[in-house]
Amino acid sequence: MQQTMIVAAVLFVVSLGFLACVQTESDAAATRDEGKISWKNIEQAAETAGNQNKKIFVYVHTDWCTWCKRMEEETFSNNDVAEYMNDKFMPVALDAESQKQVKFNGQQMTEQDVASMFGVEGFPTHIFLNSNGEPITIAPGYMPPDRFIKVLSFIAEDHYKHTEWEEYVNQ
Repeated sequence: MQQTMIVAAVLFVVSLGFLACVQTESDAAATRDEGKISWKNIEQAAETAGNQNKKIFVYVHTDWCTWCKRMEEETFSNNDVAEYMNDKFMPVALDAESQKQVKFNGQQMTEQDVASMFGVEGFPTHIFLNSNGEPITIAPGYMPPDRFIKVLSFIAEDHYKHTEWEEYVNQ
């Protein structure tokens, strides 16, 4: 009887540990799915960006990336970032290791193929496209909210067309 209770207790503790691990791995996805930014898939963004005269922002991440999780928890959850992103961009979250099929530029491909097409090698990577889906620039790495807002405004307000980044930041 005592052995049965010990086995049951051990199984209970192990199952709690397993559930905690599963929850931790899904936290980043939940931030993307239920966060303040209205994420679209790349096909939706490409179809509607031109009609709404918005640029496309593609956040390329992986599930295991620590800096991606930090970007999601600190930067994307920031109210100012989320409001600006939703107002000025068609935001897309793209898993660089996903085999999920998407349609982009008239072609059926995986999310992994899209990331490769843009030459993404590190995570997180931020890809900015014009409303026609043509590349503007790629910005790799984690950015805290204040710096990220500057990057967003530099692109959204077309400062990149006539001002160098260093000059814009120092204004």
